[in-house]
Amino acid sequence: MPEALLDHLNDQQREAVTAPDGALLVLAGAGSGKTRVIVHRIAYLIERRGNAPETILALTFTNKAADEMRARVRTLLSHSAKDVAVHTFHALALRLLRRFGEDVGLRSGFTLYTTDDRKALLRRICRTQNVSEREFPLARIASGVSEYKLSAFSGRRSGDPRFQQVLQTVAPQYQKELDAQGAVDFDDLLLRGVELMECSERAQGFAERRFRHVLVDEYQDTNRIQYRLVRLLAPHGNVFVVGDEDQSIYTFRGADLRNILDFESDFPNARTVKLEINYRSGAAILRAASAVIQNNRSRKGKRLIASLDEGMRPELHSAEDDREEAAFVARTLDRTRRDEPNARAAILLRTHAQTRVFEEELVARGVPHRVLGGLRFYDRREIKDVLGYVRLVSNPHDDASFVRVVNVPQRGVGQATTAMLQRTAAAAGCSLWDAAHEVLDGDLLPGRPRLGLTQFRDVVLTLTKKAAQSRPSEIIRVALDTAGLVAELEGEGEAVARERKENLDQLIAAAAEYEAREAAPTLDGFLDGVGLLTDIDAVDGPAPCLLMTLHAAKGLEFDIVFLAGLEEGLFPHIRASGDPKALEEERRLFYVGMTRAKRKLYLSFAESRRFSYQTSSRQPSRFLAEIPDDALNGGQVSRVAPESGPSSPQSPGGSLRPGALVRHDKFGEGRIVDATGSGPDRKITVVFQKAGRKRLVAQYAKLQLLG
Repeated sequence: MPEALLDHLNDQQREAVTAPDGALLVLAGAGSGKTRVIVHRIAYLIERRGNAPETILALTFTNKAADEMRARVRTLLSHSAKDVAVHTFHALALRLLRRFGEDVGLRSGFTLYTTDDRKALLRRICRTQNVSEREFPLARIASGVSEYKLSAFSGRRSGDPRFQQVLQTVAPQYQKELDAQGAVDFDDLLLRGVELMECSERAQGFAERRFRHVLVDEYQDTNRIQYRLVRLLAPHGNVFVVGDEDQSIYTFRGADLRNILDFESDFPNARTVKLEINYRSGAAILRAASAVIQNNRSRKGKRLIASLDEGMRPELHSAEDDREEAAFVARTLDRTRRDEPNARAAILLRTHAQTRVFEEELVARGVPHRVLGGLRFYDRREIKDVLGYVRLVSNPHDDASFVRVVNVPQRGVGQATTAMLQRTAAAAGCSLWDAAHEVLDGDLLPGRPRLGLTQFRDVVLTLTKKAAQSRPSEIIRVALDTAGLVAELEGEGEAVARERKENLDQLIAAAAEYEAREAAPTLDGFLDGVGLLTDIDAVDGPAPCLLMTLHAAKGLEFDIVFLAGLEEGLFPHIRASGDPKALEEERRLFYVGMTRAKRKLYLSFAESRRFSYQTSSRQPSRFLAEIPDDALNGGQVSRVAPESGPSSPQSPGGSLRPGALVRHDKFGEGRIVDATGSGPDRKITVVFQKAGRKRLVAQYAKLQLLG
């Protein structure tokens, strides 16, 4: 390898690239050039150490990352790059199983099940076992089966006891049928791959001879199965892993922070090199981000050293409410678009539901934008479903809305029934709504479709009657309850259901905002406003602003970043309150967001925020208080009081201790953060996701413990 290539590396990068054989952990801070180090290490092992290209294995998580790594290796090693094994974990496991799968009972030429294959098999098993798809939607079953299969390694099992009981029936039968068909699914690739490497001497011998060096990218994102596979692939101990414990934000996907924190104890005589020079952000941004992340205890410890100038200090903006916060962001982006037309900008949010008000403000100002990692607010399924009902109330002859919601939630009005209604409508020259009346009045349908269509007609008629004396927000709320749309979400799994409910809350909030603006609000007026928003093309433009969640932003960088909604209960999220590990992951997520910014970073929070019908006062995020005042433009942030530790049980209300997740009939879901007194004088402080912080008398609070 020409010496000139090493000359392009800084001292820390060079130390990692030229390290001797053995186990090496490269702690790569944000923007420190980790991929550069991996590809140069590969080239160094070949050109300077004399290793054959085919003896080097590099593992990553996505096909995109693998393709990028191959391309960069080709740039350095055009003559032998194609022989370097660069794979995702799943692709490598598949290759090994294709070659040695018979050693663990797999047939030669086994079938790899696609997502559709998997769903079809699960649907058949659920029907055989009389599992209600309405109570347990297929998507939830599929996710649960994956977690069930992987739990031997992860130790994670979630869901209510009833769901776990269903999985204990469905999952073994699913696996039995997979095995009988000589098939594996995506989860099996890793599970059977580990089994193969543990049991097959042929596979062990092949891997030991072939892969003399194993390199792993984004090591902080590995789960316990991937960790085990790496150990099995590298009995020689030549393991080169690159990661950043401060950017470990995927626990919900199974990532295990222990893998990187315990690396030195897992691999005796392991060395550690820290990449601390940041080539992305200005020094002022890095100083603020470092001040926040150093509050975490679960970290190896490193600093970020700026290679760039001081730059602009992060700017803090306190908004009167969430609408004013979004307006501030839109105004700033509009000005930036004129002054810096090529600047790339991003609005980073904790949840998808927050995008709605930003989309509306950006559209109002004509700022090109795109929602990354998710649909635009009014394009989301749950929003389109409830609006389908509302549009039918406004115009029962809207055939497109009729077709969309006649079987939502499922009520037995399938494609055959819909086709019959369409034929009837075409023959009579009428709408599907009129055709439905004709078919029902003429008793032309069999039992279940007739019952389902009757239920649908009753829902629409009920809503139509209600609409005569109700505001749009109330019509939406009644539609959600009467049609059973909220109940349907309960079966989609806790995380998915929570996100969809947050979106529906935002739809009600949008209607309430419309009502507050208009002297004489009407349902048609609200729907017209929605139609104008969804019809405007907000994607095209030379440098669109991207809206995304913080989880989707990892690995990306932007000239200008807006971190918005920085309030207690939202960020950190309410579900992290009282859980030290979850709070540290929220802080890592905040740090990831800050370090996406190259030149300008705006931090904002709202003093009040609307959720459904309620407008609640908000407290600024504790993470803002961790930034030194002299590192911010825009003022000071009061420090949030630390949460109390667990207290001993007291009565009444003794089980309502700090850390407990609770639900209140009026305020919704929240977490107890403090408790004082005893007996009838016992008082508890709860941070509610929608209503903010409330102090309640325990014996009168009527709180439901959620666990």
